[in-house]
Amino acid sequence: MSKESLSFQDITAELGEIQIPPSATGQADNGGAPPVEPADFGGTIIVEDTRPGPATNEGITTSALTGSSPKPRPMWVDGIMCNLLAAIFILPVLLNIGLRGYQPWISYSVMFLALGASVWSLFGLQVEDGPSGRKMCLISAGLGLALALIAFGVRGVNP
Repeated sequence: MSKESLSFQDITAELGEIQIPPSATGQADNGGAPPVEPADFGGTIIVEDTRPGPATNEGITTSALTGSSPKPRPMWVDGIMCNLLAAIFILPVLLNIGLRGYQPWISYSVMFLALGASVWSLFGLQVEDGPSGRKMCLISAGLGLALALIAFGVRGVNP
């Protein structure tokens, strides 16, 4: 008794390649049955538009990409956030709430943050387009310098 195999490869090897001739009308022969209309389930109908558009594909892609790209955060916002963090660090020392035992390290970290924010904001002057952005960069840099001077002044305060 021979062992039979029903795998696709074995059946294709036994029968050979099967060719189905196309019908004369170019559509599949359905045996004289009326044409079947697709059911409408309320979905979106996709229609291929073959009309030439006013712009090339590259122009459409470029305009779509530049119009939908997110705008970068202004550099002065980062400077303000660093200055706010530096102010939060120096506030307990100024109000004599506590943490005076960690002086001068708190003042050094505040000076580092505030001066870094000032430098970052000054670099933002080169990037900003409008006068309001440049003005905010200068305000952020000035705030950072003021916080650094305050931290420099209280660095020697010991408990």
